[in-house]
Amino acid sequence: MTDTIEMNTENSEKNIRPLEVPERIPIYVYSNSHKGSRQLTRFGDVNYTSQKAHYSVLYINQENLEATLEELKKLKFVKKIRVGHIKELNKNFSEAFAQTNSEVKQEMEL
Repeated sequence: MTDTIEMNTENSEKNIRPLEVPERIPIYVYSNSHKGSRQLTRFGDVNYTSQKAHYSVLYINQENLEATLEELKKLKFVKKIRVGHIKELNKNFSEAFAQTNSEVKQEMEL
């Protein structure tokens, strides 16, 4: 009953794949009613749904954007679709703040 298992570390090398995170884009889907918002889970990850304002925030892969937009437009309950622009924003707030201050100062001097 005292069997021991010897592990040979040289023969059991594991190949570790790098973690590749796909680019995700938010899509705001405005609908006629709240009933259809459950169907949006087929297209991506539903992050938020507002019952009162009748919209849902859906995250999809960037490579599937065009195909998903065409499929969403075909749905009967969808009124409007907007693509989020979070990737285009400048996330370095100190530079953006300095730039805004310099623009305001130039306007005040005129």
